[in-house]
This record gives sequence, C-alpha cells and structure tokens, in this order.
Amino acid sequence: MLFVAISMASLGGCATTYTDGTNPITGMAGGYYDLPGPGKLVTVGFGANGYTEAETVRRYVLRRACEVVQEQGKTHFLAFVSLGDAARNNAVGEDLGINQLGGKPFSMIYILPLDEARPGAMAAADVLSRVTVEKKD
Repeated sequence: MLFVAISMASLGGCATTYTDGTNPITGMAGGYYDLPGPGKLVTVGFGANGYTEAETVRRYVLRRACEVVQEQGKTHFLAFVSLGDAARNNAVGEDLGINQLGGKPFSMIYILPLDEARPGAMAAADVLSRVTVEKKD
C-alpha cells in the first residue's frame, strides 16, 4: 500500500501518459479504454488528469480508436461523438471536441470499424501515423 501511495504522489504533477485506463492501479491517473457496443459500434475513450492538454487527449483517443480498428483486422472507421450522431450517420473527422469533467479533460467516441473506405471514413493507418507523433517543444 505504501508503494502505491508513493507512486500516486509522484504522479501528481505529471500529465497522463498513453496507458490502459482500465487497470485499477494505473487507471487512477487516467488512460484509455474501449468497450464493445452498442451493436457494431465500439466505445473508445481517454480520460486524463488536470495536467494533460486537450490536444493530447484528442490524439490519444484517436490513437486507441485506430488500434482497436486494426486489432479487429479492419482498415477504416467512422467516428461519432454521440449515439444520436451514429444513428443519423453524422460522422466527425479528427476534430472530436474535448470535454471537461471536474477540471480534467476527457473524450469518448463511438467508432464503427470498416473493411474499406466509405464517405466520411478515416483510414486507421493514416490517422495513427499522425496522432502518434509526439509534440516537439
């Protein structure tokens, strides 16, 4: 317990890194998650601490979306910011919009993995190459 407390205290002033947020120990500091459904959609999200920039959250949620698509053996995907948008087939591009919860940035999207390109779809490999490039100071 002492180790966990010291580890969490040392993370206090750091931005959230790209990590699995479903892990109960590392997830306390934020991270990505993905859940099946509803239907053929996959829910993908990234939550961060207050030291993380909104742009980083946007890149990380897109990165996880691309990884999920590729893990399913697909090449493209549509992204939706709400289930209503998914029902209306109102896909967004890479500009997802970032929300705030308790002063901490987060983003959650619904993705529809696809076998091939379709109007409004993003190519997972192309997006992944852009969002995994780290910012240079």
